[in-house]
Amino acid sequence: MPHKIILDTDPGIDDSFAIAYAIAHPDIELIALTTIYGNVTLEQGTENALKLLSAFGGKADVAKGESGPLSIEQNHPSDYVHGKNGLGEYELPETDAKPVELSAAEYIVKAVNEAPGEITICAVGPLTNMAKALELDPSIASKVKEVVVMGGAVFHVGNITPVAEANIWNDPHAADITFAADWPLTLAPMDCTMPVIFTREDLQLLADENPKMGAPLQAMSEFYIKFYRSVAGLHGLVPHDVMALMWITAPGAFHARKGALAVATDGPAIGQTLFQAQGKTSLSTAFDGRPNHTVLVDTDVKMFRSNYFGVLCAK
Repeated sequence: MPHKIILDTDPGIDDSFAIAYAIAHPDIELIALTTIYGNVTLEQGTENALKLLSAFGGKADVAKGESGPLSIEQNHPSDYVHGKNGLGEYELPETDAKPVELSAAEYIVKAVNEAPGEITICAVGPLTNMAKALELDPSIASKVKEVVVMGGAVFHVGNITPVAEANIWNDPHAADITFAADWPLTLAPMDCTMPVIFTREDLQLLADENPKMGAPLQAMSEFYIKFYRSVAGLHGLVPHDVMALMWITAPGAFHARKGALAVATDGPAIGQTLFQAQGKTSLSTAFDGRPNHTVLVDTDVKMFRSNYFGVLCAK
């Protein structure tokens, strides 16, 4: 039975790699893309979602989400990472497709209630839509099959501040609400994303073997690769958001730990993801009453690469 997935996304370049994987994977039924601000504005992200589905040959609903965070002042989009249009200034063909009438939170609530125990939500942007969905209907926590979040830095340094990763930093209050909920949640933080690098040679392979998806991904990635070269000295890009999906399709590619999660919501460490391992105690009250979730702390790079390129380059 295919995995029924809602991908909650702020479509930038690594999101595009995830969307391509979700469409191409034979065991994934992509139900919807629910959009959120983050890498780009909500309007740009929704436009990108519609265009990516059309360009990659995918069929799924698109539901427009929240345009800003719950409490803090909105941060500027990451145009220095993904380009002003979120796709490295690569222009996808226009599409006549439109989003559904429901908001992202409303869509999530409706989908989960109509198929209890069947829907997996992969959230790869700021978690505002997730917090709003819980606010609309807290009972979805017991009805969703799983929630997989790409975000945070647990033992790894952050990419926005020394301790904060971008998705969590963009709405720390929503992330803290999401982590406090008693639903089956897996976190894919930078600890498991940063070991994986796609090189220009990898992207050429994708373009040669799967021109429909690979050629656009190759074109938009030049901007991203230059960013990683300038800030981290890498010779390629990190496909962060794919991790959330691959946990569903190839969990053996990851090393996991169990523990409670919380988020710093103010001060100089705002956006920091806090982890207390299962069975451990501390004087902090941040974890009081919190469920233990799964945290992916490392990745089998060979297995990850084999899976990704095997799916996208399958004949």
